[in-house]
Amino acid sequence: MGDRTARAGTDRRPAHLNRTGLVLVGALMVAAGGAGLARGAGAFGGDRAGGLVFSGTVRRYAADHGWFWPAVAAAVIVLALLGLAWLLAQGRTGRLPGLAVEPDPSGGRTRVSAKAVTDALEAEVAEYPGVRTARARLIGSSRRPELRLNVTYLRRADPAELRRRIEDEGMPRLATALGRPSIPAVVRLRLVKGDRAETLL
Repeated sequence: MGDRTARAGTDRRPAHLNRTGLVLVGALMVAAGGAGLARGAGAFGGDRAGGLVFSGTVRRYAADHGWFWPAVAAAVIVLALLGLAWLLAQGRTGRLPGLAVEPDPSGGRTRVSAKAVTDALEAEVAEYPGVRTARARLIGSSRRPELRLNVTYLRRADPAELRRRIEDEGMPRLATALGRPSIPAVVRLRLVKGDRAETLL
């Protein structure tokens, strides 16, 4: 758990990339749509407003090459499928549904519900003095699970004590329940109601 800050930065990177990608795609679509509307409204001259979208060169090229429009249609379909895959990927949280307790399958295999384990950790942390909410999830793989724990706390809580209890009590119990010596974790502590203080373990 010594590299929590670095792990937190890595954890945010996909979200930053997604936001950047959405902004760029949105900007391109707005620019293209705005240019089309402006042309249709005559902003670039009446001749262009009533003119054809494609130039004569493009139309002649398409007429001379039968593969042109099928290739355009195929490219549009591929782009649409890529966009759909991207949207579906946004809905995936990476949450583990369950994981094996025994790392060595030769001795048998026992699976536990990841939600049951994280629910127990949430309930425990929520009982710590001053904690408002605790939300935990396990991500990664069954062989290498990782914990993401978000905790909101009130002003009367002691963040240092809260951090100590999570590290010394909550995390060891979670690791024991999963039959592992330790679990890599990113733990975020946030003060309730917009207070400027925010602690990242």
